[in-house]
Amino acid sequence: MVVTESFVTPRAPARSVEPDALATLVRSIHPAPPGVPQSLWDAALAAPAAEFLSRPGKRFRGRLVELSWQLAGGRGVLPPELPLVVELLHAGSLVVDDIEDDSIQRRGRPALHRQIGLPLALNTGNWFYFWPLSLIARMGFPCRVERELHRRALDAIRRCHEGQALDLAARVGDLHPSDIPAVARTISGWKTGSLMALAAELGAVAAEAEPGVTSALATFGERLGVGLQMQNDLSELTGTAGPLKHPEDLLHGRVTWPWAWAAERLPAARFDALQMRGAKLAAGSGDAAALAGDLLAALGPDLACPVREWLANAFADLAAAVPAGPVLDELRAEVRRLEERYA
Repeated sequence: MVVTESFVTPRAPARSVEPDALATLVRSIHPAPPGVPQSLWDAALAAPAAEFLSRPGKRFRGRLVELSWQLAGGRGVLPPELPLVVELLHAGSLVVDDIEDDSIQRRGRPALHRQIGLPLALNTGNWFYFWPLSLIARMGFPCRVERELHRRALDAIRRCHEGQALDLAARVGDLHPSDIPAVARTISGWKTGSLMALAAELGAVAAEAEPGVTSALATFGERLGVGLQMQNDLSELTGTAGPLKHPEDLLHGRVTWPWAWAAERLPAARFDALQMRGAKLAAGSGDAAALAGDLLAALGPDLACPVREWLANAFADLAAAVPAGPVLDELRAEVRRLEERYA
């Protein structure tokens, strides 16, 4: 399908994923199986899933599906379940990530494993990975489109898990400084960027866009995910992520973007001293707040600059591949809104 200017303005009003849309979907299409008491079914799956999905979040991935569909020339009405696919996958990743990090809080409430116990939370998180794949078959796409949506979703889930495995295994204190930037890029590109790329791909594939347009949107989505991960990593150091997240990555010895920038910019002796403190902190000794402050001070005052440059380059490349117009402007505004949430 050729993307022309006439397709830029959507035929139907733009929608967004409402905070309770996912929770409502859970309850509406998953009643208790025959013979199973509704109270038991609710306790086992429906209630934990609905409670987690009702928590307020950015919901940007679902919006990116819609905007990518419009940018790729989508006509008619986008099936409302398609944006929910990526939001459900993201929900699964959050539940499992919180278990792996033993996080205290998620979206203003206790992490799900702390609320209902690890076994049920783990099962719920895994269910969030599989259920959205079955939703794709309900949307009425042509068989070739349905197959492609499934293929890309499965590829993204696999890459997210590979990135998460690397994130869990890598320790900044164990790596040579020259390896840290590449490891940070791979972790954020696979763990975070893959799901954002999928959001853009789902919209483009549903619109039956030309391969070049689909590729450009997927690349933009991945780069956007990496840029937002940069901001998230910074927010955990500065404390804007909240007191229960600050400084979680340092305590776990994670390979984050501030460490990558420090490895690239600082003199070897200064970086080695910080890296040694990071290793000791991950082993249970040291002052996390002091290390966060010293790492930020070493990197300089305007750490938002590389993030802005990264996102600006991503937008420039996307703008060369899709038509200019109100949808692209709306995408820029959505990303600016996300940036402000991390500031």
